[in-house]
Amino acid sequence: MARCDRVGDRAVWPLVGATTYTSTTTEKNPLLRWAWTTLGVALVVAAALVPCASSSGAATTSARPDAAGEPVPFGDASYFGSPAGAHLAAPVVGMAPTPTGRGYWLVASDGGVFSYGKAAFYGSEATHHLQTSVVGMAATRTGHGYWLVASDGGVFSFGKAAFYGSAATHHLQDSVVGMAATPTGHGYWLVASNGGVFSFGKAAFYGSAATHPLAAPVVGMAATPTGHGYWLVASDGGVFSYGKAAFYGSAATHPLAAPVVGMAATRTGHGYWLIASNGEVFSFGKAKSYGSMATQTTANPIVAMAVTLAGAGYWLLPSSSPPLAQVAPLAPGATGSAVLALQQRLSALGYWLGTPNGTFGDTTEEAVYALQKAAGLTPDGVVGASTYAALDRGVLPRPRSTSGYVIEVDLQDDLLMFVTNGRLEHVLNTSTGGGYTYTATGAPAVAETPVGHFQIYSEVNGLVVDSLGALWRPKYFTSGFAIHGDTYVPAIPVSHGCVRVSDQAIDWIWTNNLAPLGTAVWVY
Repeated sequence: MARCDRVGDRAVWPLVGATTYTSTTTEKNPLLRWAWTTLGVALVVAAALVPCASSSGAATTSARPDAAGEPVPFGDASYFGSPAGAHLAAPVVGMAPTPTGRGYWLVASDGGVFSYGKAAFYGSEATHHLQTSVVGMAATRTGHGYWLVASDGGVFSFGKAAFYGSAATHHLQDSVVGMAATPTGHGYWLVASNGGVFSFGKAAFYGSAATHPLAAPVVGMAATPTGHGYWLVASDGGVFSYGKAAFYGSAATHPLAAPVVGMAATRTGHGYWLIASNGEVFSFGKAKSYGSMATQTTANPIVAMAVTLAGAGYWLLPSSSPPLAQVAPLAPGATGSAVLALQQRLSALGYWLGTPNGTFGDTTEEAVYALQKAAGLTPDGVVGASTYAALDRGVLPRPRSTSGYVIEVDLQDDLLMFVTNGRLEHVLNTSTGGGYTYTATGAPAVAETPVGHFQIYSEVNGLVVDSLGALWRPKYFTSGFAIHGDTYVPAIPVSHGCVRVSDQAIDWIWTNNLAPLGTAVWVY
């Protein structure tokens, strides 16, 4: 969650590693309108959960085709075409229906746009070199244009879609994962994986989850039909409601077979659907169930859903998932779309690495170490078939605490975890006591990290140098033992007993106040 700096009567969530884009519709100097609130956040995790069943003639007893890039219709949704079967340069990541429901657009991660039915083509970013991937799209109220949004907050406008600003010239702590347009088309919202909401044009800011610890990253949003509120959804099915958006339930307390990847609202705003990557659909409020793909084996994960004009049906959008055998191993120093996809998946699971940027640097290597440790693999920092398999399975370590906010240090796997009420929020690679003998103040000592229940009792916002080395921005939890930054954090225990994390990681911890004084620390 990003640090917030006050700017006038709004607040600025810093954005890291952003790139300014120029689309076929010239992007003006983006003036990012941000806001901060500590009120109105409704993270709600206990409600009636209604998995979708067959309704309104939507058959769910027979398997539906799940070709990559081919929308699967339910209810009164019609099929208008797809690029399935064609050789795509990048996977499809989102879709938007026309206002009449007689067509739709699909967008790929490289900015390519595909139009079907009555959806007119107004342009794409496929011929431009993008620094970060496109993650979603939204259409205008009239259907005479659309916007694309990239993970760094860059916005691209086409047709009659006016440009109202973007987050591309600022520094993001977390990637943008989606967008929603106002009913009038005179503005839009962007949402980041940390729950931060950015409003542009006539889109009003009603609140965000960026100042609250999240159990899982936010993956999408939907606006009310009036534009006077919106919902956010996290990958664990948790729903956050703001403004006039009413809360109708969530899937956060339901054991999910696959992560939630998006949501859509009813045309009246009296309900919403959540969609999981295995095609399972959950309906809440007045949102009726028209079918799902959860009972079949899908070859391609679902990445998005869209609702018809009457709200009596929806489309589910499968995307490509390349076979592991066809994915080349990735190692530090690698760059490109495969690295970006790796970073986005790690971030979505909770393995912190900063802002995904397509470059396999130190923080990405640290996140890979953490995943490999959690999966019981040799932590070598190289992403091969076994690591890809762990990534696909969504492997995470199991925290031990069940209540309260706790920083856990697992000495067996050398992992640092941030846990709220038993729910894992973030995972970091760490290097703890190496077990060797050293000399301190003239006497022999063993490099061991103390085990037990502690709390952060002291901190230093700067560099501390003693006879054993340098500690960057240490957070002390017992005696002289601290969680601190270091320039060397290997995948094995090598410290004198402190809990080492990277300098970048400790800076992130300080920026987001993740280890304030008094925070419980459990080392085991």
